[in-house]
Amino acid sequence: MLGSSHKALVVTERKYLRQDWCKSRPLQQNVSADGCESRTFVNRFCYGQCNSFYIPRRGVSGEEAPFRSCAFCRPQRTTLDTVELLCPDAHPHIRYERVTRVKTCRCAAVPLADE
Repeated sequence: MLGSSHKALVVTERKYLRQDWCKSRPLQQNVSADGCESRTFVNRFCYGQCNSFYIPRRGVSGEEAPFRSCAFCRPQRTTLDTVELLCPDAHPHIRYERVTRVKTCRCAAVPLADE
């Protein structure tokens, strides 16, 4: 265990950690293009609270080698769909725009750059 001027905490004790949670909710989004009528479709957005850690420790060579982990709530599963737009003053009168639809969300680790 690491020494500290305060009472040291055991990181793995559940009472010191909050459980990750990450949810999705419906969201209305607009798709538009020049010369076309905009169109609304239902998508989803992700929100939640995901755990992050920074645990200082010494490496074999005496250099600081901390354990770092940072997570955020992000899409887990998405689909790429096509939305059809009506463009009355253009030729052709139909234009197709690709949109990413969020299906499910989860807490996922963020790659951390070395400081």
